[in-house]
Amino acid sequence: MAEGRKSRKRTVLVVVGCVALLLIAAVAGVMIWITSGLGSYARMSIKNVDFSKVPDGSYMGSFSGGRFSNTVEVTVKDHKVTDIRVVHDMTFSKASTTRAILGEVEKAQSLQVDTVTGATATSKAYLKAIENALAGSH
Repeated sequence: MAEGRKSRKRTVLVVVGCVALLLIAAVAGVMIWITSGLGSYARMSIKNVDFSKVPDGSYMGSFSGGRFSNTVEVTVKDHKVTDIRVVHDMTFSKASTTRAILGEVEKAQSLQVDTVTGATATSKAYLKAIENALAGSH
């Protein structure tokens, strides 16, 4: 009888240990996924697009980079960017960051703008999508 209880306790401990290891592995995997690309995307260069040479129209552009992947639609009127709409947003987007970086591009009429503090990789991902939208427009 005592041997049966020891065996059950051992089985429960093994199951609990396995569940704990699976949870730790899952959390580690999520953390790796969340942080992957942060450094390289933050250092990514953004080419200068001369907005004055972009014909009127709407242009779609995307950036593919894990959780930073996004698609934007850029509207140009009278050779000025008048609207940037996010068609497909990033996995973890923050509306204030999105508004800030897109607003800076529209205000400056340039992709050479400061990134949002604490969201450099996110900012660069949006800028790259806009660059990709406008790069082949002229």
